[in-house]
Amino acid sequence: MSSKEVWIGARVTVLNAHGRPELRGLDGIVEQAYGHPDYRALEVRLENGKRELFWHHELERERNLI
Repeated sequence: MSSKEVWIGARVTVLNAHGRPELRGLDGIVEQAYGHPDYRALEVRLENGKRELFWHHELERERNLI
């Protein structure tokens, strides 16, 4: 996902979590965005209730929204 595709409230899926394979495939919602618009870090509230920080390239927007 590109840094410019990110917005608060977006539903995302974790692709690759900086050496934390247990987070791969979890869904969540972007709660905060930090840093320069060209290279953002994102705070995501995951489906398990935890909040984690990710780089924008570690996430994918959910596509199957109804």
